[in-house]
Amino acid sequence: MVSYLDCIYRIPSIIEDIVAKRKDRTNELVSKITDKYNEIIFVGSGTSNTCSVTSYLNVEKYSGLPTSTILPNQFMKKTVFNKNAIYIFTSQSGTSTFTQTCLKKAKEIGALTVAITEKEDTPLAKIADVHVNMGCGYEEYGMRTIGYCSAILTQMLIGLEIGLTRKAISETDYNAVIADALKVPASHKAICDKTLEWFDKNKEELMDADGFAYYGSGSLWGVAMEGALKALEVVKKYLCVGFEMDDGLHGPTMGYTKRHNIIILNDGVYDNKYSKGLKNYIVNEVGSAFIVGANTIDDKDLAFVPVGNDFRALEFAPVVEILAYRLAKDQGVAIPTMEEMMKVGLPESKYFNTHDE
Repeated sequence: MVSYLDCIYRIPSIIEDIVAKRKDRTNELVSKITDKYNEIIFVGSGTSNTCSVTSYLNVEKYSGLPTSTILPNQFMKKTVFNKNAIYIFTSQSGTSTFTQTCLKKAKEIGALTVAITEKEDTPLAKIADVHVNMGCGYEEYGMRTIGYCSAILTQMLIGLEIGLTRKAISETDYNAVIADALKVPASHKAICDKTLEWFDKNKEELMDADGFAYYGSGSLWGVAMEGALKALEVVKKYLCVGFEMDDGLHGPTMGYTKRHNIIILNDGVYDNKYSKGLKNYIVNEVGSAFIVGANTIDDKDLAFVPVGNDFRALEFAPVVEILAYRLAKDQGVAIPTMEEMMKVGLPESKYFNTHDE
């Protein structure tokens, strides 16, 4: 049986495949790009939102177009829409009900709609103007790991191809970005191995908590949000939250106790001072904190140097995913496969459904 950890270790090969097939998968979208488009807006829920929060700054950087993210419920409450925006709707299964409603709304105003899903015949793909396959293949578990990374990479490559078409990025810079993406697979596997060792070394302290708070800046804000989501839905024993680095210093720090573990994601580019200050405050005054990535402080931290530049979020993703996996496994919490979940049905389905059946 394929384990949850197996899925995480599969991601490097998925990354290589997505990069190799980027032109074929984005050709239809690129053919529709004209000078009239002046904005990119991502719409999605859950992991489909956290991946967009992770990618959107780089999509903006590559495409040369203002880029933002919005949740479906907020999207439907808007009163002003830009018909010259490119609206990109992400849903791995393509069955997210509210995301489909938002896509139809964007079509009503005459905007270009793009669906990113796992295959061409999903409900969302069928109603969009353009479909882009996210390249994740079949994922055995509903608590997405492959889909999160696949969506980030696909969104970034869409931005890159749009930027190349609009001449917002040069061919030389384009090739350099692709080279950076191809550095990630080997780094991802090494970080997986290192994370497992780090967990074993700090197992007692990591598990002895009531909740986790994850911090990240730039693209790592999305990873922090996804890390909190993964620990919550996979382990089912902790209350978890993900903060943008600066925002999480305005109030939340006053609420922590020794029953909370603080995970600080640091890529060595942003907020080094804040990362160290937060770690030292928590350790000296409150309880447990761990820096992950660059500029670590002590041997409890998980030290590594990301090599993927703009794609470094893909190197931090396995840390929060493996943390959730090991917290569950080492406490005897079974992680159901998608097939097992479908057999018994989700308990909340008696009260509400967020996806088409």
